[in-house]
Amino acid sequence: MADKPKSEATARGKSAGRNAGIGHEIRAMRRAMGMTLNDCAEAASLSVGFLSLVERGQKQPSLEALQRISAALGVEIGWLFPPSPNDDPIENQYIVRKGFRRRIDYSRLSGTDYLGEVDYLLSPSVDGQLAMSLMQFSPGGHSGDNPLSHEGEEVGYVLSGQLTLEVDGHTFVLEEGDSFGFPGHKPHRYCNKGMADLQIIHTNTPVIMKAR
Repeated sequence: MADKPKSEATARGKSAGRNAGIGHEIRAMRRAMGMTLNDCAEAASLSVGFLSLVERGQKQPSLEALQRISAALGVEIGWLFPPSPNDDPIENQYIVRKGFRRRIDYSRLSGTDYLGEVDYLLSPSVDGQLAMSLMQFSPGGHSGDNPLSHEGEEVGYVLSGQLTLEVDGHTFVLEEGDSFGFPGHKPHRYCNKGMADLQIIHTNTPVIMKAR
């Protein structure tokens, strides 16, 4: 019987940790999407006060509330629960294990598969000044018909395959082991014109998750 209070305290601690973790992920994604607390609350049909408590880990949201919040953020509800092989909240702050990466969806069309692109977050969170991702393009895949342009900077390393990179009206062909970097405001576009899959280790700052 002496162990029961300790077990209950441990359970409460885990529950509080999960609530804080969910709130952290909501706040991080909201900021990465460029949404204010008011914007997100309005889109989710929730009160600002309620959402604020959820983000601070002081309120446990219902499944319905989480569905509303994830829809407002344009992500699957699973994004708010980072997968982990051992459910260690401390490790989840710093480590992303192979096979437990979260998929990045830049559009509301259920990802960018229609472009032949699939991206995964390599950083533990989007709550920071930079984020690292694994960009994968199938043969013929690209980042979109129109060049991208945004604030900040981008750098990358071609892990495998051949990258055709368009930056500010210039076109470059990069092979495995080549790397690149440029200011985000310069119009840019990624293409895989090769015959094999293309993989790029990509980092951008600040973190931007807005729909393309």
